[in-house]
Amino acid sequence: MKVKNFLKTLALTLSVSLLAPFANMVSAQETNISAPEIIGEAAITMDINTGEVIYSKNADVVLSPASTTKLMTALLFAENKSKADMLTFTDTVLKVTETSLNNYKDIHAGDKISAEDTMKAVLIFSANDTAYLMAETVGGTVQNFVNMMNERAKELGLKDTHFVNPSGLEIDPLNPSSTEINQTTAYDLAKIGIAAFNNDWVKDIISPKNINTTIDLTGSPMTIESRNKILGQYGNIGGKTGTEELAGHCFVGFFEKDGRDLVTVVLKSDYGATGLNVFEDTEKIATYSYNAEKEIYKNAGDEVGSIDLTYKTFRFFGSEKQITAPIYVNENVEYYKNDFNDKNATISYNGEIKDAWKLSGNKEVTLTYSTPGYSQDVVGTIKVSTIDLIKANLPLYLLSLLIIIIILVLILFIVRLINIRKRKSRRRYY
Repeated sequence: MKVKNFLKTLALTLSVSLLAPFANMVSAQETNISAPEIIGEAAITMDINTGEVIYSKNADVVLSPASTTKLMTALLFAENKSKADMLTFTDTVLKVTETSLNNYKDIHAGDKISAEDTMKAVLIFSANDTAYLMAETVGGTVQNFVNMMNERAKELGLKDTHFVNPSGLEIDPLNPSSTEINQTTAYDLAKIGIAAFNNDWVKDIISPKNINTTIDLTGSPMTIESRNKILGQYGNIGGKTGTEELAGHCFVGFFEKDGRDLVTVVLKSDYGATGLNVFEDTEKIATYSYNAEKEIYKNAGDEVGSIDLTYKTFRFFGSEKQITAPIYVNENVEYYKNDFNDKNATISYNGEIKDAWKLSGNKEVTLTYSTPGYSQDVVGTIKVSTIDLIKANLPLYLLSLLIIIIILVLILFIVRLINIRKRKSRRRYY
């Protein structure tokens, strides 16, 4: 009976041991989510609150943003005007006819529109004439306003963004012979989007409450409908579309779900038969990003770089020298794995102490894991020991020791000579 029970237990143990790896494999397959394939040539998802890039596809490739440009235009307008301000159409503004209010209403120079309705026209209907109206009103001239746009891009730390007009049109109605177009990247546009979203006026205009709204133009109401086809769906609480020949179909979306705020950008998607491809791309990357989990970037104990430390040969005095020491991370560092983070992630030591003697003994230090727009502190070690420093200067230390010994021997010899002379002098005296 005991033998039979033993055999049963052994069989059960072997079964569990053999099946365990497969169970782990199934669990891993269930938790690992593959990044979605999308039509857009470039895209990004960023956590609005932390700045972390969760999804990326060619997020640093420079492309045309089309009318998503208007997020920057609206942001500057919101920062310089009040909702009740009245704006006046000019002959310059009325030269802009592509996707403009003046295609739907008989507008003349001198006609007025409120700043609130102008904001609606730009962000909901994407009216180009009112984008130029914003520019003239804030900048005095359109070119002055474009300069303001580029200055603001610099303030946001954007290196790959350059504006030539406030609308995103690729043929500028005020300068049709120009071949310059607005340029940005998915990453830069996400940063612009976050800045705009953090403005209460902009955030309110693009919200689901304005999926259908009216504006007052030349004394009569005009109904406008949001071009954001997923507004109020999948957690989407706002966005800005754009469509141009070089830009393709673009969309910047804002999402709020499970206590997290995300911004998505899709550039150069195909418009498609229904015009929904860019929104389907957006839904895919937003859903993926809400479910994505961080992976190991560096394991505890990994070498993550090196640093040049300075020190004085005799610790507190002597010639100043350098030693290169390896940097190790003492804890697992996790990140969202994507092409942008793989290209830009770094772990570095930015502490003030750079003296090798003070850091000797493999003392723990604070390292910084960072990607553009995000950083966190992690524990690490700069591996440099007293023995390393002694080895690096061993010939000098041996020479110094030899000199010290010679000096001591000379001192002893001199002392001995003095003592001998003293003894001889005493003998003569007696």
